[in-house]
Amino acid sequence: MPSRDKFMLKRSSAIPAATTQRRPTSADVARLAGVSRTQVSYVLNNTGTAHVSADKRRRIFEAAKELRYVPHQSAQALRRGFSNEFCMFFPAPYTPRINEILGTIHEKGLTQDCVATQYSFNSYRDPARMLEAFNMLIARRPRGLFCSLMDISEREISLARDKGIRHILVLDVEQHSEYATLYIPAEPAGYIAAKHLLERGHRRLGLIHPSDPVQARAFNLRLAGMRRAMDSYRGVSLQILDWPAENIRPTLEYAEHFVRSLPQGRKRPTGIYTYSDDYAYPLMARLREHGIKVPQDIALIGTDDLPHSALFQPSLSSIQLDVMPLGERALALINSLISGEEPEARFTLPPEPVLMARESTFNTSFMNART
Repeated sequence: MPSRDKFMLKRSSAIPAATTQRRPTSADVARLAGVSRTQVSYVLNNTGTAHVSADKRRRIFEAAKELRYVPHQSAQALRRGFSNEFCMFFPAPYTPRINEILGTIHEKGLTQDCVATQYSFNSYRDPARMLEAFNMLIARRPRGLFCSLMDISEREISLARDKGIRHILVLDVEQHSEYATLYIPAEPAGYIAAKHLLERGHRRLGLIHPSDPVQARAFNLRLAGMRRAMDSYRGVSLQILDWPAENIRPTLEYAEHFVRSLPQGRKRPTGIYTYSDDYAYPLMARLREHGIKVPQDIALIGTDDLPHSALFQPSLSSIQLDVMPLGERALALINSLISGEEPEARFTLPPEPVLMARESTFNTSFMNART
């Protein structure tokens, strides 16, 4: 009969020897950074950081990175009262502008090892599902929230605050003093679009009214900007051109309906602000099929200056909403909320819309006819 020692030896030999190193602890981080464990806890849990100098915070983050120390997320959330997530809440499908912003945030990452997570919803089909998704987000007790006030209301923002979400960044076409705002300059964009068309000699202007209901405030602001530009000119008319109501995201099929509905002859606008580039793309294709030349018969100008705008034939004139990519500005504002430090001055200055004048509005013969 085998002895107990032989049995134990045989059993232990079947278990492979440990090959992984001991998981680093907060004590290891404190030792390497030359600080106390309490200070490590303050910094990595983002509690009581006022008691820790900037130099010590830097050393702690560097030590944690070198040791590949990862705090236990559940334990952290219990101690702090919130998780290390910064949630982004936008409707699907994403617009090109939102894609650019969220892509930049994911690509470059957030400060203090904060994790960017996305929650999506489709408010057009089922508003109740939007609220359900928002409540799921809140239940995770994220460190912060990035959302659009064109998609959700201030009621949801108040709900998030009541549930302890401390850092909130909103995207909107108006500035807000009560929370950080990624401001989209809608009124200045309308002004620039109309001024450019007027300077090109156009006196019958049009503005596409998007079918997307969340664009209502932005549309009214762009309309106001166009009228402000028109105040300096005489004999100018402006037509509101409704895009088919059932088409939330512009398509070739509905661009066909839109072109067929345009006024004929001298009642038709000669210069159209398409509201955004993604309305201009299918419209240009359908106008060409109907024998309507851009810019000879109708000049088009969009907004957002999407990458394809310069590649179209003819290339599309557009308004870049800021000299700085919106994704970079959003990232800087979110990191400022997380760290509690002021962002660089360039990120706090108002956006500067820029006209990107291209072939779709450049018709020399039309200008000569006006003069």
